[in-house]
Amino acid sequence: MAYLNTDNAWRYRAIVHYCYRKHEHMQTYVYPEDIFRELSEDAHFQEYTFEQLTQDLGQLVLWNNLKPQQETGKARSIKDFQRKRFRYQCTPYTVEIERMVTRLKSLGDEFGGSLETTQFDRIQYCLGRLMHDADDGI
Repeated sequence: MAYLNTDNAWRYRAIVHYCYRKHEHMQTYVYPEDIFRELSEDAHFQEYTFEQLTQDLGQLVLWNNLKPQQETGKARSIKDFQRKRFRYQCTPYTVEIERMVTRLKSLGDEFGGSLETTQFDRIQYCLGRLMHDADDGI
């Protein structure tokens, strides 16, 4: 879960979320070029380079959020094969993390709570009154 709370988390989060959306649409593997094209449409990524994307993908692989697979089908020569063109997919636990984040975001302001001691004091007082009233037969 390091990608959610680290320097440049906004970049990692965008990359992983794109891969997750593709996964949910049964497009298991995504290419760096597709990720870059999608990110470049966002104003926050106007100065983002393909080299930065490559570094970010490498970090996400190290954190075990993405799994690389070498693309061998389009290699027309040994040199093409040695370039190691990769495509990426979310790891199973990353898919679950993204599902959880999506559910949490959908809760919005619905979910709330308070840990103020005054609330606990009020509950304790009310329970005490209930028990007292029950003892009195009311």
